[in-house]
Amino acid sequence: MKKLRVQTTGLFHQVGTEFRLFWRSPQTIYLAFLVPMLGMALFVYLSREGLLESVFGALFRGLGQDEAILGSLSPMALMTLGLIVYCMIDVAFESAVPNLVRERSTGIHKRLGGTPLQGWVFLAGKTLGASLIVVIEVALILAVGLISADISVAGSWWLLGLILLLGTCTTASLGIVLSNVMVSADGAVVAVHAIYIPMLLLCGAFVPVEALPKALQVVAHAIPLTYFVGPFRSVMVQGAALGAIAGDLSILLIWTIGAWIVAVKTFRWQ
Repeated sequence: MKKLRVQTTGLFHQVGTEFRLFWRSPQTIYLAFLVPMLGMALFVYLSREGLLESVFGALFRGLGQDEAILGSLSPMALMTLGLIVYCMIDVAFESAVPNLVRERSTGIHKRLGGTPLQGWVFLAGKTLGASLIVVIEVALILAVGLISADISVAGSWWLLGLILLLGTCTTASLGIVLSNVMVSADGAVVAVHAIYIPMLLLCGAFVPVEALPKALQVVAHAIPLTYFVGPFRSVMVQGAALGAIAGDLSILLIWTIGAWIVAVKTFRWQ
């Protein structure tokens, strides 16, 4: 019982530490908050001017698809979802991987390894810290959309929160796995961009997977975030219940558990 209490205290302390460190980096705040807010404001303006629909029409014609494939989706809903996925990737993957490699190479992890803090508690603290920041970002994005009346949330907010937490944990776990095999922070930056840009473009956030060419659809279904985007979009736009998205959520949960196990098993303090 005492050991569990120590680890729980360590977990909360690590979450608090990660949260405070985030706000000490102006560059991170700019990328994580200012960029999505500016993007959301721009998309609201383009939507009201009718330009967003024109852009999507040209895009779909370029892909050889009919705009009817959007169904009940609006271009504004897609852009909002795209910004949400960007926030997840930026906080839990793009920023986290180089930081983890840098902390290990500078000896910070080695010093922490000499404390009672266990590796899985350290990683869980980082994951939950990233999740907390992502929740704040997504709340701000949705608030802008709701206030401007350009988007609406048809389904359960609690279910959206659950899907968001699961997606962020998956992304963070994959980031930890990548950081465990990287040697230098510079190499980690290159690897992160090589992975997250295709992942962001093909997961269905900005363009529905159904609108992609057949070959790219195969690739999209191998991307874990595809199984975040589908359920999140269904709940937000169509008001889907848990039973309707259980299949995709099960796949996402398998990705989360598998990535977390690999992350913990491959993590080393030095």
